[in-house]
Amino acid sequence: MNTKAHIPAQLVGTWRLLSWTYQDEEGARQDFFGDAPTGILMYDENGYMNAQLMKPGRAAFQSDALDGSTPQESKSAFDSYLSYFGRYWYDPERQAVVHKVEASLIPNWVGQEQVRYVRLEGRKLCIYTPPFLAEGRMRVFNLEWEKL
Repeated sequence: MNTKAHIPAQLVGTWRLLSWTYQDEEGARQDFFGDAPTGILMYDENGYMNAQLMKPGRAAFQSDALDGSTPQESKSAFDSYLSYFGRYWYDPERQAVVHKVEASLIPNWVGQEQVRYVRLEGRKLCIYTPPFLAEGRMRVFNLEWEKL
């Protein structure tokens, strides 16, 4: 598939995360990584993407060694960071970007297609996910990005 033909020019570039919330099936909205998450999203003209999202104020490990974290430190680090990369293309019928994940902090995502519905508003990119089950409730993630 020649994905380059399916990439809107407005998507290509580097985006800074403004907010990351989720909404449950009753409409309640909550910040996912707090009220000031950090993140970057990159889409290039060749059909590759990269996403890095982090909760602010993460605790440092007691050891500087690459393999020196305790199990609790590792769990805390995992729970406060999300990263993945791979190929992407735009699906105009769904008004969605599809991310074909090549590598991810979440092992289950490798090889999967992650659908992200998109809306462009000038220099702002609004992304939301299809509904998913978490903690026994259906939820939708909403992310707002600003083009750098």
